[in-house]
Amino acid sequence: MRLVTGATGIVGSHVVLALCREGHRVRALVRAGSDRRFVERLLGREPDGGELLARVHWCEGDVLDPVSLAAAMDGVRQVVHCAALVSFDPRDDEALLEVNVEGTAHVVNAALEAGVERLCHVSSIAALGTATDGAPVTEDTPWAEDEKRSVYAVSKYAAELEVHRGVAEGLDAVLVNPSLIIGPGLPGRSSRTIADRLRKGTRWYPPGRTSVVDVRDVAEACVRLLREPGAGERYLIAGEAITYERLFGLFCAAFGKPAPTRPIRPWMLELAWRVERLRTLLFRRRPLITRDTARTALRQRRFDDSKLRRRLGLTLRPSEEAVSYTVSLMDARPA
Repeated sequence: MRLVTGATGIVGSHVVLALCREGHRVRALVRAGSDRRFVERLLGREPDGGELLARVHWCEGDVLDPVSLAAAMDGVRQVVHCAALVSFDPRDDEALLEVNVEGTAHVVNAALEAGVERLCHVSSIAALGTATDGAPVTEDTPWAEDEKRSVYAVSKYAAELEVHRGVAEGLDAVLVNPSLIIGPGLPGRSSRTIADRLRKGTRWYPPGRTSVVDVRDVAEACVRLLREPGAGERYLIAGEAITYERLFGLFCAAFGKPAPTRPIRPWMLELAWRVERLRTLLFRRRPLITRDTARTALRQRRFDDSKLRRRLGLTLRPSEEAVSYTVSLMDARPA
């Protein structure tokens, strides 16, 4: 039996699929009332979808509830910890630290108590350091505290410290740090929000550059690393380096919309997040842009994931495939 936390999320749902494809039974941890329909659609569209779905055992619980975690870990050999809160809304700062840091601490404690053989913790490139000399960021780029760090980044870095604490106490754990994950999932979740917003088309694109990785590659890496020796190892999964102009263009093309042609100037982004902040305070809506997302959109970061490619021999999908796959499943119905 394998346990997947955050099983209804973009990464968690695809980890469930990857494990079921290998013939494993999967205990899928979800909070009470969580929408399980996307996971059921994802597995159900496979040729042997009925058999795959039969391997999934839904388990209600919460990473903030140690009692439910202990029950979920019973009889489990391996765990993929995908549950996390992704938000750059200042109103979620307390929840980010609670879910991402305390929740991970509870998962680590429960895994130690249950004698789990291997834990794979899904982190983020946000938890990596920043190269100051223009060099690409790697797993070894040191973290430095500064005022430009988002609370989300701080929470993911602190969550990694909890995993390393578990390793020091005898837990066999590995960490993965994906870049911007492109993949289908429930509306309003993680990078799915980018696709949702570009569905209507846009004339504008931010001037920055990032790296994107197909969610299927992240899931495959997690499953493979359950078998790869090396407690405490960290693996960056960067994928393809891409400008936001090209990324937005790929989504617009997939939706049959014209490619964006106008770059957003830095001053526009600085003004936009301030206006959006005022709007959210007045109308209590989720912000379309925040200070952190605006400044991220200006960055020209580079990443080097050669360690993962060497160790696993994994060939990552190009961004075109990731976007096409995402769009094709956004409105998927049961097969």
